[in-house]
Amino acid sequence: MTIGGWIVVNRTRTCIIALVAMLLSLWLCARMTLGAQMNGGASERTLALRIIGPEGAPVAGAKVGTGLNIFEQSQGHPPQTILMWLRGQKRHWPFYSDTEGLIELTDADAEHRNFYVQYEPRGWVGYKQVLEGSTGSRVDIRLEPACRVHGQLTSSGFDRLGHPLEKTVAFLYDSRGELVMYFVSEQGRYEFLLPGGRYELECFGEGPPGIETARLRWSVVVESGQQDLDAGLVDLPPTRLAELCGTPAPELLGIVDWRGSQPLELSRLTGNVVVLVFWGSWSRPCLKTMPQLMELHDLWADQGVVIIGVHDNSVSNVAELDANLAEAHRLYWGRRELLFPVGIDSGKGWGAVHETYGIDQWPAVVVIDPQGNVAGTFSPWGPLEAVLAQMLSEQ
Repeated sequence: MTIGGWIVVNRTRTCIIALVAMLLSLWLCARMTLGAQMNGGASERTLALRIIGPEGAPVAGAKVGTGLNIFEQSQGHPPQTILMWLRGQKRHWPFYSDTEGLIELTDADAEHRNFYVQYEPRGWVGYKQVLEGSTGSRVDIRLEPACRVHGQLTSSGFDRLGHPLEKTVAFLYDSRGELVMYFVSEQGRYEFLLPGGRYELECFGEGPPGIETARLRWSVVVESGQQDLDAGLVDLPPTRLAELCGTPAPELLGIVDWRGSQPLELSRLTGNVVVLVFWGSWSRPCLKTMPQLMELHDLWADQGVVIIGVHDNSVSNVAELDANLAEAHRLYWGRRELLFPVGIDSGKGWGAVHETYGIDQWPAVVVIDPQGNVAGTFSPWGPLEAVLAQMLSEQ
C-alpha cells in the first residue's frame, strides 16, 4: 500500500507540475502577444531591399536613405558640399547594401516608403516608391546612370530693393509630392543626381534676416538615359513682405472686430516694437505657437513690445473665434487666455490685411520697428526674441 500510495502521490504530483508548466507557458505567450500589440507589432516589422545594377546584378556597398540634404557652404572659403542622409525625418548615416545587394530593414525603418540610392563608384542612382503593405516582403531597386539636374537662382527684385541674395534653397519632390532631397547654397545654385522620372522643383531665396523671395515651383522630367539637364537661370521675385521691408507699415484696414482691445492704429504705436501675428484658429501649428507668444508677451509687454494677433477671415466676429478656441485652451494653452489683442480680418483672399502684407502661410510673424517700418518676418521659436532684444537695445 505504501508503494502503491507512493505511486499515486507521485502521479498526482506529476500531473500538477505539468498543469503548472502549461499555465506558465500560456501566461508567457499572452505577455508576449500583449507586448507586441502594445508596441504596434514592431518586433514583426521587416522590409528587405535588394539593390541591383542596370543589368540586374546585385550591387554591394550602395548607399540608401529616405532622402538627402545637401549644403553648399563657403563663408569666405572655397565652397564645400556636405551631404546629410535621412531616415524618415531624421538625419542619419545611410544604409549600405551587403555583398548580395541586400539591406534588411526592421522596426520603424521598415515603414518608410521612399528610398533614394547612390552607388558612387559607377555613378549609378535609383529611387523607389514602395507601396503600402510591402512590409514583410522584398523590394528590388534597380540603379541606372545618374542624370545631373542643375540650375542657377537669382533675384532681380532683390537687386532692385538693395537686398543681397544670401542663400537659396531648392526642394525636390517625387511624382507623388513626397520630398526627396533639398539643396542649400550660398552660391545661388542647385544640383541633384537623379534617375529617370518625373519630379517637381520648388525654390526660394533668403536675404537679410526676415526677408525672403517668393517660392516658385515647376515640373522636371528626366528621360531614361539622359545624363545632363540644365534648368537654366530662374529669377525669384521678392515677396510682398520683402517689398514692404524698410517702409512704413500699412495700417490694419479691414479688421471688422477686435478681441481684448479697442481698434488699434499702428501709427499710434510708433516708439514700440510691434509684432503682428497672422494666424487661424483652424491651424494646429498656429494654436501650438500661441503659448510661445504668450510667454513673449509676459516677458516684453512692459518693455515696449506690442503683440497684435491678426486672425484670417475664416471667422467673422469674436464670438465665432472664442467658440473655435474652447478646445485649444484645454489642449494647447493650459487653460490660459490670450492676453494680447486679436483683430478679425475681412475681405478677399484670407483678408485685406493678409493681402496687404502678402501672407500666404501660417503662422506668420511680422515685426515692425520702433520707427514704424516693416523689419521682416521671423520665427517665434528663437529668432524673434533675439530680434526684439536687439531693437529695444538700440532705442
